[in-house]
Amino acid sequence: MFKNTPDKKTLPLTRKTGVNILVAGKKNLMHWPENVAAALNKRSDCYAEVFLYNKRTLSNALMHLVPRHWRFLWLAKQFERRIRQLNPDLILIPQAFFIPQELYDVLGKFPTVCRIGWQGDFFGTCEISKARYLDYLLCSDTGYLKNTKTFPCKSVYMPLCVNEETFINQDLPRTEPPFFAGVANKKRTDFLAACQTKCVIYGKGWNLKRLKQHDVHNTKIPHTVVRGFLARTQAAINMSWSPNIVNGLNFRVFENAATGALIVLNEQKDLALCYDIGREAVTYKTPADLDALLRDIIKRPGHYEKIARAGYERTLKEHTFYHRMGEILHLALTGQEPARNAKIKGRNNNNRLHLKQKCSK
Repeated sequence: MFKNTPDKKTLPLTRKTGVNILVAGKKNLMHWPENVAAALNKRSDCYAEVFLYNKRTLSNALMHLVPRHWRFLWLAKQFERRIRQLNPDLILIPQAFFIPQELYDVLGKFPTVCRIGWQGDFFGTCEISKARYLDYLLCSDTGYLKNTKTFPCKSVYMPLCVNEETFINQDLPRTEPPFFAGVANKKRTDFLAACQTKCVIYGKGWNLKRLKQHDVHNTKIPHTVVRGFLARTQAAINMSWSPNIVNGLNFRVFENAATGALIVLNEQKDLALCYDIGREAVTYKTPADLDALLRDIIKRPGHYEKIARAGYERTLKEHTFYHRMGEILHLALTGQEPARNAKIKGRNNNNRLHLKQKCSK
């Protein structure tokens, strides 16, 4: 269907029919690269393989005994070899700027391949040394776009999503108190301390004296246990205050919604780009707002169950990895962004060749 002509150094190919994609990333990073590849391989129009530069292998372990520079040069050679083996049409890099510079330098050898990075954490303009090897930089937060104005690649808003096979709506009775899981900080503590409605709280560093009205567990909670709480809670509280977040939604928002839990989020600009606020999600601005909202959720469960259901249905329709991969493939093939992006101002609209244009050269 699409073909990049291999050069003389190309090894025996593992190309399949359709669009061949190499997903490059870091292992144990919320299983982001693995979820991307799995979603792509559910499609009939493409084939994906994964390159994890920090995968636990004997050779990787031995290379940790040598200086960093030499280790990453060795990894770069492995990366180049994998690209030549697959001969991909597209290289997709989740959490793009977590990849070492040495691997980005390899991308410069493959200008006919469409190269897309997807970034989920805040970054500075210094990342231009990596961005210059990309055709598109997908930003999970519209607040990141301002830092891409000097980048030669085109920047596109692309929110995060969820693996709906991991976070499942079990349709259980929602009788458990509101639930929050996360590391403590002053702002989170201030908001939860103002809530008189009992909540179940998991995470490290919580001030038990200030949160006497809540069921607090000062410990890290496994994802399997989180999913159990999300299946039964009356509200899944999300507090997106982090140096890595400006306007965006973290993975937890979509994971909560996929289990059928009510989306309860502090006011974030990007929420309106993904959900209908008031009909599919609810927000709060102050500690008093959160207190009043949780009281109302307990008082009127039927009303909020309808909102949670609408949020769940919107998530399965538009915010799964499978759906997001469809948007990314459409962008790579045609250069056309998702319709939601028409509402966003101040973007970097540098024109880049999309995959069909590259393949026609």
